[in-house]
Amino acid sequence: MSLNGRTTASTTTATVITNPRPFFPDIELQAFIDNYRLPGEYNEAPLVYELTGAMRHVNEELTDFVLILKSVIVAETLEAFEAELVDVYKAAVMHWARSGLIKYFETINRKAAAEIQGERNEIIVTEWKGEAQSCIDMLSKRILDVAAENGALPEKRRQFSDGFRASII
Repeated sequence: MSLNGRTTASTTTATVITNPRPFFPDIELQAFIDNYRLPGEYNEAPLVYELTGAMRHVNEELTDFVLILKSVIVAETLEAFEAELVDVYKAAVMHWARSGLIKYFETINRKAAAEIQGERNEIIVTEWKGEAQSCIDMLSKRILDVAAENGALPEKRRQFSDGFRASII
């Protein structure tokens, strides 16, 4: 989904955001730009900043699950554990980063579009963060399933429906 409804200018970058946790994959900035058709005139700095912050957030959400998994099986990387989950991880990071980019849209040459976007900002950010959280839930569920199959969790643990998250208010 495009953030602005336009295609990007033909810009390319070789920047790779290195993941501080070696279990999780690195993210290529160009893949983020291509997937979400980000404007070509954007400076790389905010994109890298948002991707780095999103990576930290997703890593933090998944750390406990990975530690449980590593207690029962040898898995040096997410790709070695289950290659299909790499794309899910990248989607979680990119969705979370995309929700943070909305604040960079207010530009002079897109004032009318920015005003409309600003009115819908909270709805859009909530939707994108929800998509990221769905990906995180999918990852954590799969990791816990494998950990349970290998004896890391008690046999009579409580099962929750997919996507259920309890929050304390």
